[in-house]
Amino acid sequence: MTGRPAWRWLLLFSLWLASGASRAANEPDVADAGWTESPAPPDAPWTADAGAAVAPPGPEGAGAAAAGEADAKSPAAQQAETCAECHEDLAGAFGKNIHAKTGHYGMPGRCESCHPGAALHAESGDRSKVVNPAKVDAAESSASCLACHGRDRGHTWWRGSSHARREVGCVSCHAVHEGGSRQLRGATEGAVCFRCHLDVRADLLKRSRHPLRDSALAWGEGKMTCSSCHNPHGGRARALIDAASINDKCYQCHFEKRAPVLWEHSPVKEDCLVCHTAHGSSNDKLLTTRIPRLCQECHMQGRHQSGSLATRSVFALNRSCLNCHPQVHGSNNPSGTVLQR
Repeated sequence: MTGRPAWRWLLLFSLWLASGASRAANEPDVADAGWTESPAPPDAPWTADAGAAVAPPGPEGAGAAAAGEADAKSPAAQQAETCAECHEDLAGAFGKNIHAKTGHYGMPGRCESCHPGAALHAESGDRSKVVNPAKVDAAESSASCLACHGRDRGHTWWRGSSHARREVGCVSCHAVHEGGSRQLRGATEGAVCFRCHLDVRADLLKRSRHPLRDSALAWGEGKMTCSSCHNPHGGRARALIDAASINDKCYQCHFEKRAPVLWEHSPVKEDCLVCHTAHGSSNDKLLTTRIPRLCQECHMQGRHQSGSLATRSVFALNRSCLNCHPQVHGSNNPSGTVLQR
């Protein structure tokens, strides 16, 4: 099979390049063809972007602009300015929290949303015309908060919760005019809870406890907070637990205890609080009572686990019952009938 000589291919390629260069030279330049940038239009009373007349310079223009800004202010902003004339300190603090921005989300953000009668109070100066949630009963003050916050999932169980039954209102824990993410009446979450739950505060000072308190941190908080287990606005389980049951809440961290086992220890599946206390204990591993006394509360069948047990008894030394029965949370060993392996 024969083909054309190589010099012929080179000649055809050179002719093709020459024809392309001649076409590019004959094409007119954009500037030569009369394509020029149009000059900027002269000053006009209308702007294309805004679609409105521009106020003329001078005192008359400044007055018109101020009038336009006043008309553009929302009723919430106008009412806030009226209230701030007397309540300057509250208005300044309120402007830094999320409630001051509710108007941007299509929700009422004026002072009268939480203080009914604020407009009448501003006109007359009569304090009896305005409602102060901090000075009415807990149910009434919480009703104004639930008008907005009652729609979210976290407040579903508020009505009928232990806090609501004991007349603890929203303003008992929250300072609405203050800044911060949750407007708490304390530096930390625990500081608010411990004002009432003094027994829990004492438990957190015991040697065996959950990591709510960490002495190495200046602010006194550890890896957990009260809301890690509790929902202060109500829950399905007892003690405002934020889960279906006590065990379900414990399993969120101690998930290895949730797995099904071949040989179960019935108190484990019944309730973790049968053997453990949640907030703190003087016994090891948050146990309610020391071993073997804890085991003897159920196991009193008249064999070696019963009785007072002598001081040097093999059943009381070291880890006591756990010397032989270490798998107290259940065993998967076929020979682990009595939780020995």
